[in-house]
Amino acid sequence: MKITLGIASALGGCVMGAAGFYLSFGNLSSAGHTVFGFSTGDARIFAVGVDVAIVTCLVLDLFMACIRTSWPLLRVLAHGMTAASIYFNAAAHGAIADNLDKAASHGLMPVLFVIGVEAGRRILVHQAALPADHDVIPGHRWALAPRPTWRIFRAMKLWEVGYAEAMDRQRERAIFNAWNEYKQELGKARLAEGSPEALARLPGKLEPFGLTVDEALALPDHMARQELRRRQESDRRARELELDTERAQHEAEKARMAHRKEMATLRADLTTTEGVAGAQARGAVAEAEARADVRSRAIAELGDAAEERQVAEERRRVAEERARVAEADKRAAADAALAEVEKQRAAQARVRTAEAEARVAEAEARVVEAERQVAEERLRVAENTRRAIEAEDVASLTPHQRRVRLVARMILAAAPADVELAAIEKAIGKTASTASTTKAAAVALVAAGYDPATGHDPEVPARD
Repeated sequence: MKITLGIASALGGCVMGAAGFYLSFGNLSSAGHTVFGFSTGDARIFAVGVDVAIVTCLVLDLFMACIRTSWPLLRVLAHGMTAASIYFNAAAHGAIADNLDKAASHGLMPVLFVIGVEAGRRILVHQAALPADHDVIPGHRWALAPRPTWRIFRAMKLWEVGYAEAMDRQRERAIFNAWNEYKQELGKARLAEGSPEALARLPGKLEPFGLTVDEALALPDHMARQELRRRQESDRRARELELDTERAQHEAEKARMAHRKEMATLRADLTTTEGVAGAQARGAVAEAEARADVRSRAIAELGDAAEERQVAEERRRVAEERARVAEADKRAAADAALAEVEKQRAAQARVRTAEAEARVAEAEARVVEAERQVAEERLRVAENTRRAIEAEDVASLTPHQRRVRLVARMILAAAPADVELAAIEKAIGKTASTASTTKAAAVALVAAGYDPATGHDPEVPARD
């Protein structure tokens, strides 16, 4: 059935377009020569150009929509050329004001053809899930709300977002600002949040933003859930930052220990090198002593006084060399002792490093285990909270009853004495007096057997 209707519509549109362009061609050819001053040949080209421009702009618009690069200017240009074609056709018979019937008859077919193409374009966009010019702000919005519409247009161009996304952002921001103004008005009027008088103000306050009465009355619970979600996300990021900081500190400590170990190894290598140099110096002294002995024996045999002086000088140099060797030996012994101490320190450092690494590994294991337990506990608390909220929704509890159960879950998660009034004020968004009465009601509810884990609520009748 759809295919048949589609084929019939396409055939009808083609016939309608062919008839309109045929009539327009004849009329524009005549008007181009007699009214607009074209020659006979140029008048025909003028007629073809006007009609082909309309078809080309419409076809290009459909093609660009198919390849998801829609350009709304093409449709505007096609509509403008259609209006120009109507004007040229109407002007062929004289003043338009004097020939309104002729102007209407000549404009009917082009207008119907453009409407048919627009209908086909909408079908194409719907069937192929193509982008449908949603980034173009409707004209009626500019007329009804020019200032907010300008802000939406500015956000679309500055941040390169679509019309729908910019609308959602603007609406969410406006509702948030209206909610803050509403809470300030309640504070000035000294009305308790959640009271009938306070709730009665919400629908009128949120009417400009398109919220129904039920949506407006449900806004306090929605904002409370959003605030709870933001706090949980902030806590999660804070825990992740703390863990990252501890890991960075552990890595820095390991790097410092590795540096100390490397320095101890370098000192030991330096001591070994100095010992080798001392041994080489002692070998040189022994060689010099041997040469001196040979010369002494030669002097004794020859009895030359000059040689004796040379031997004496050689012995003096040998004595000085021995003194230097002794000093070098002394330094080598001291360096060896220092090297031994450094080796002991290096061994102790390695032991401490191993112990520190073991402690770090153990601490990381404890952190991982604690994170796992915390995650399981959060999952359990979240599941209990979800079931409790669902049960509250089913039981159609009042906002006050919901707040009492929220505080009861906080007490069950810690202890009545550990849950301070400041935390309750922040959780339910109320004054200290309201928080105190709510805590008292929550303690009584817990004492009566309220347990979100099992779903038992003494104030709500059991459901099959």
